[in-house]
Amino acid sequence: MADDSLLFSFRRRKKPYFRGVVFSGLLVIILFWLGGNFFYQSSFGFLGGKFNELIFQFQEKKIFLSENSLKQELETVKEENIRLNQENLKIKEKLQNEQTNFSAEEALKDFSLKEVSVIGNDNFLDTPSLIILGGENNQIQDKMAVINQKGVLIGLIKQSQAEISQVVLLNNNNSRLGAKIAGTDWDGVVEGNRNLRAILTMLPVESEVKKGDEVITDNRNPLIPSGLLLGTVSDIKESEDHLFKEAVLDLPYESKKLTKVWVVIGRNNL
Repeated sequence: MADDSLLFSFRRRKKPYFRGVVFSGLLVIILFWLGGNFFYQSSFGFLGGKFNELIFQFQEKKIFLSENSLKQELETVKEENIRLNQENLKIKEKLQNEQTNFSAEEALKDFSLKEVSVIGNDNFLDTPSLIILGGENNQIQDKMAVINQKGVLIGLIKQSQAEISQVVLLNNNNSRLGAKIAGTDWDGVVEGNRNLRAILTMLPVESEVKKGDEVITDNRNPLIPSGLLLGTVSDIKESEDHLFKEAVLDLPYESKKLTKVWVVIGRNNL
């Protein structure tokens, strides 16, 4: 009977003792793990390392997928912008073709044109000019007319070389070109001046020119089509000797923005 009571007493003390040992062991393991001193070759350390590695790989893959999705979205946006820009260019070209001066198509029907690129723009003092990629090897010669996309005459060829040529613009101080008021017989000479303006000079005093009138090429030069637009009258005054009228012209283009021009290289039947 005494032995039974002693065994019962021992069993009652064994349960809390075992719990204490387990708790102490777990506490030691946790402290070593947090302190970085846990022996990683043990089963727990190996599993812990693998677990951390899997977590890191998952996060890395998630970041990669996010970056890849962002790149794809950016590429889609870029492609859409390119498509819209191309559509805008086509629309602009169509509008420009529709707005071509009424006389250009008729004036150029018997002439051949040579498209060339502008490779230089010289606005030095009072002698503005262009340098184009095209010369004698492309049938381009001095005194040939040069027009823009709308058929507006912008200048004449000067100093044509083998591969390049110079274009003297209408407002160049050295430019001279026969012209007249559109729809009339009043003619004169368009000259550039030192103020970088193009002026229709030598108009008869009795001529009835007014602001807004269009000035076009006449038929005195066989190399230059008649009826090409040169500019619009913006001001009228008398010459210094009071023998003629002079009309200041607004030129319907900006030479700095020209990237391509067309040279009138001769009549089709020549």
